[in-house]
Formats: sequence, structure tokens, C-alpha cells
Amino acid sequence: MAPKLEPCFTLRGYIGSEHSIILNGIKSGPTRGVTPITHGYIEGSGLKAEILPGGADYVLIDPETKNCHIDVRTTARTPEGHGLYIHYKGLLKMDEKTTKILSGAPDAQSTEYGDHEWFTTPVMETDDPNFKWIESSVFVAQGHFILGGPQSALEYQIYKLVN
Repeated sequence: MAPKLEPCFTLRGYIGSEHSIILNGIKSGPTRGVTPITHGYIEGSGLKAEILPGGADYVLIDPETKNCHIDVRTTARTPEGHGLYIHYKGLLKMDEKTTKILSGAPDAQSTEYGDHEWFTTPVMETDDPNFKWIESSVFVAQGHFILGGPQSALEYQIYKLVN
């Protein structure tokens, strides 16, 4: 029987575009983008934590396949002072909406879950004894873009795989 997806968390990371670095034509083709994650949150399943500055989204854009290979590492802290390390890899298939957003087009708009083929596989670690179960769980997530206001954000709905 196929596993089921159990909704677990929402993760929103605000990005600092002013400190992004774009490396065009590395390794004879792809573009590497490094965008800092300045703040945000992860909430759900009784967990609430603030994303801390210092993480980043290291995306590799393949010009031939139009795929964005995602590699994100960030940290968070609960109100009680417990830490979380969050690392996720994934794939975002470039479409018209994504291209407008990543190029900074003036007519780019926020998107909804399901607007893109955008999936990641979060792995989390914590020193919080109440949430040690996240270290032995398998998660998948679906992403979308939030534009507007002083900063743009990436948001993920994170699901736990269950029998």
C-alpha cells in the first residue's frame, strides 16, 4: 500500500535579495544563485520556531533542462530556546511564473501551492526533547512564492510520510 501524506508544518523563509549572488555560466553552463534567508518561521504539529539569519538557498539552475536544483540550509529557535537545523534539497521546474519571479520582472506575482512542480525533502534535527520524532521521520514539501511587502518569501507545506 502506498504511503500517505500527513500535513505537519508550514515553513516560511524571507529572502534577502539585496545580498544575493548570481554566478552565471559556472562549470560550463549552469547558473548558481545564493540567496540569504533573513528570517521566517516553522509552525505546526505543536512546534513553533523562528528562522534565524545565516541560512541560505543555494540553487543551481540548469539552462538545458530549466530545472532549479534546490539546496537550503537554515536554523531556527523555539521560544523555549531549543534549536533546529533544517536542510532540504529538491527540484523546481522553471515555468513562466518562476522565470518572471527569479528575473525580477515587474509583473511577477505571488503563486499558490500547485502552480509549480516544486518539491523538496526536508531533514531536521533538534535538541528539543518534545520534537526528537522529527529526526526519525521522512518529510516531503511543496513550495510557492510570496511576493510583495518589504521582502519576498518562499513558503513550504511540509508533509510527513506515514503508513
